[in-house]
Amino acid sequence: MISPLRFVLTLGPRTDPARTPIVVAVAILEQATGVGLAILLGLFSEAASHHSTSKVLVLSLCLAVFVMLTQGTFIAGYFTRLRLSEEIQNEVEHRFIDVVGTTPTLEIHERPDRVGKAAAVRGGRADIREGFDRVLWLTGAALVWMSSAVLMASVVPILAVLPLFALPVLLATRVADRKRGEAVERAEPRTRLAEHLFTLAATAGPGRETRLFGLAAELRRRHREQWDRSGRDIAVTDLRSRIPLALAWLLFVLAYATAIVLMVRAGLTGDASLGLIIAAIAVSSQIVGQAQALLSQIFWVFESVRAARVFLEVVEEGAAERTAVVPASPAAVPSRLTGGITLERLGFRYWNRDQPSLSNVDLELPAGAVVALVGENGAGKSTLVKMLCGLYRPGEGRILVDGTDLAEFAPEQWRARVTAAFQDPDHLEMSLGDSVGLGRLEHSEDTERILEALRTAGGNRLLDSLPEGLQTRLGRKSWDGEGLSGGQWQTVANARAAMRQEPLLRVLDEPTASLDARAEEWLFEQYAGLSRLQGGVTVLVTHRLTTAQAADLIVVMDHGRIVEVGTHDALSQSDGLYAELFRLQARYFV
Repeated sequence: MISPLRFVLTLGPRTDPARTPIVVAVAILEQATGVGLAILLGLFSEAASHHSTSKVLVLSLCLAVFVMLTQGTFIAGYFTRLRLSEEIQNEVEHRFIDVVGTTPTLEIHERPDRVGKAAAVRGGRADIREGFDRVLWLTGAALVWMSSAVLMASVVPILAVLPLFALPVLLATRVADRKRGEAVERAEPRTRLAEHLFTLAATAGPGRETRLFGLAAELRRRHREQWDRSGRDIAVTDLRSRIPLALAWLLFVLAYATAIVLMVRAGLTGDASLGLIIAAIAVSSQIVGQAQALLSQIFWVFESVRAARVFLEVVEEGAAERTAVVPASPAAVPSRLTGGITLERLGFRYWNRDQPSLSNVDLELPAGAVVALVGENGAGKSTLVKMLCGLYRPGEGRILVDGTDLAEFAPEQWRARVTAAFQDPDHLEMSLGDSVGLGRLEHSEDTERILEALRTAGGNRLLDSLPEGLQTRLGRKSWDGEGLSGGQWQTVANARAAMRQEPLLRVLDEPTASLDARAEEWLFEQYAGLSRLQGGVTVLVTHRLTTAQAADLIVVMDHGRIVEVGTHDALSQSDGLYAELFRLQARYFV
């Protein structure tokens, strides 16, 4: 993995080579202003002691030019620095999107350790963005520090060793920062929980329940509790780190107090000129501020390097996953299914669970079949769907597509032949046409294709109800668009799935949960007809057994295993789980 510090150092030149030199100059010149003014003050004193009017006038002009250059450069360069910082954040976000949005599996969204790192990157983008600028300021502060030491050493040579007295402070700061970072990582689970509680209390989605059940005070209490617990360890760590840091700082202060005494003594004995002594004393008066600035910059550079390290770990893990999952010579995905999809002894266990979510799953999904996947919550239905979509790789067994192992396909090529509609679809706040058209990017501008997809999903009434048709803006979070009900958002998602015509696999994971019975029946008939006509496999995950009974094949799951397979008539006449569930539901319709 590339060094995080090297990554931070190259952010500026790699992102914007034109602006970077200006930002470098501004960072160094601004830091050097104090030393420059101290030197000019010393020269003024020297000229005044010799009653040299001409030198005083020249120095006055130099001082005016110096102030204009330094302050002018800072003002002119401020917006350049700001723009470079924005460009760096844009570049980092683009790279992060590429990694998070294109990893072959969903591990980065669901595996706890990777979820934590991704969350840390999202929260630490500002530290990465400011990293390059912070390194420059640290460099400028270090140069000023060295210049000050050289200037004082010109008065008393022994003062050349004064920078060594800063080493204990720097080392103590580094140790304190490392220990604090470890404490922050230990507190990260509680911090993440506190963030979740904040989201529950302060965002629109949960707003109905937080008000209905009066949860605001309770969420605030729990949020504070998590922050207090996570902050307690950090506070204790900080307190313990301050003792050696305070001792190192005391040594530093004593060393510089001695330096001032030596410089005054040199002046009294005539070992140095008045101007040099005044310049050195003026610089020494800034030493405490310089040291604080140096320590502050070191801390913030460490923060940027830490954020960059986590970012690079996310990038590296994404690349490693891609290397492990994507075959070097992928097999060609068939243009049409002839046999179907076969599951052989399929097994999978999530990382934070003791029991497998799928175990010894054997199943034949014939080409052109409509398969209903039923079972109680937690039976493993959604996990099986993820396996079929290639969003997870089996821990055991394999999935065969017309006899070829799914693992031999490039994930992007397989998923290009898969379409899906889920129970809780994403609310893509765009125009209706864009939100539907994204289901097939190649045809996202094809109005007829979009209208056809809406008709397939039963979206004609939705389209007619919107004031500007396909151009209507949807959603009210990102812009002042048209608010949709849950069922209308579901219709948009179903239409987006219908943009992909003739898929090899069509997954409908509770796609009618927010729809009325008529819309549900229409949607099922449309997809069932398409599947049988086109030869692909349609997998319908549903709790509504009245819908499942029209499927060609019903698969009943329980505790990660397939317990029954058959038609509605055959399963309802048996004394199995399906018959039990069907009788339970049928009671409400008799």
